[in-house]
Amino acid sequence: MLIQNGIVFTQGRLRKDVSVRTAEGVICEAGALSPRAGEEVLDAGGAYVLPGFVDIHIHGYKAHDCMEGEEAVRAMSRDLGETGVAAFVPTTMSAGREDTRAALAGIEKVMRRPELRGAAVLGAHMEAPYLSPRFKGAQVAEYMQAPSPEAYDALTEGFSCVRMMTLAPELDGALSLIAHFKRLGVVSCCAHSDAKAADVHAAADAGLTQITHLFNAQSPLHHREPGVPGAGLSDPRILVQIIADCIHLHPDVLRIAALCKGADGAALITDAMMAAGMPDGKYSLGGQDVFVQDGAARLENGALAGSTLTMHAAVRNMITRCGLDPEAVIPMATSTPARSVGADAYGEIAAGKAARFALMDAGWNFLRAVG
Repeated sequence: MLIQNGIVFTQGRLRKDVSVRTAEGVICEAGALSPRAGEEVLDAGGAYVLPGFVDIHIHGYKAHDCMEGEEAVRAMSRDLGETGVAAFVPTTMSAGREDTRAALAGIEKVMRRPELRGAAVLGAHMEAPYLSPRFKGAQVAEYMQAPSPEAYDALTEGFSCVRMMTLAPELDGALSLIAHFKRLGVVSCCAHSDAKAADVHAAADAGLTQITHLFNAQSPLHHREPGVPGAGLSDPRILVQIIADCIHLHPDVLRIAALCKGADGAALITDAMMAAGMPDGKYSLGGQDVFVQDGAARLENGALAGSTLTMHAAVRNMITRCGLDPEAVIPMATSTPARSVGADAYGEIAAGKAARFALMDAGWNFLRAVG
């Protein structure tokens, strides 16, 4: 297939002079191309042609939650693919041992036998159990545990799907666990944490590379104690995940984070729960009732409980509500998150990459997924 007459994001730029040829789910070439005899041609009609999005932090979508097991993850894969997501990392919640292992089993089964036309499952992001009860957010404190390599190995024995782990680095044993993750190739992230900035920098020394949902469920930024956000924004070794729904973070804060970290240092995430893609109403997250009103998902006590955001809406918000350069924003939803978890096949329009695309109009509204 040849995609032509679009504004293609490739090599860090939006270009009108580029067409994209694909075959068998892979990009063959991108450049000044003409149709071949008998070749299928997709006329993009002047739309922006972006790499498929990569969401490294998402709990659920369209009435499904990855904690529910294999069929829920499969449904997420199919439905997210229709929103322009090329690949995602299903994210677990605090739960008992058996429920956690059941969730990992479901994620691993979909990795091993992917949905044919769905978004690829890159692995599991475990957002528990090594968290601080003081900043539990929508996590359930009774399931939180002390971190150690031995505890993690026992919890995940028999599984190879864990790609990311969010933990509180100030807890006793956390630095040893972060070093263990580095050896295993698991990405370490900080959140649900009361850490001081010095704790975060020490964790980065041990191998921590990301801050989960920057500013949310973590010690605050203060001019004399920068906390988790200040360390994340200032340390070049650390990528920050940001929820760009303009609910979790004010547009000015989104802009500050983007300007501090740049296209290579910030990753847009949805942190979506099962109400994403659904109307307002009552839903569930981690066994807790969640009430969604005007798109904001909250527990009964008012605490935010994930989001109803999509990746394409996050891109639009960063460009239209925060006034950021599209060429700086697009990598935050594509190549930067993909690179952060070693998913080299995704996030770019270049030869050899996955042929998954998101088309958006001149106002940065999502049009369709291709691939």
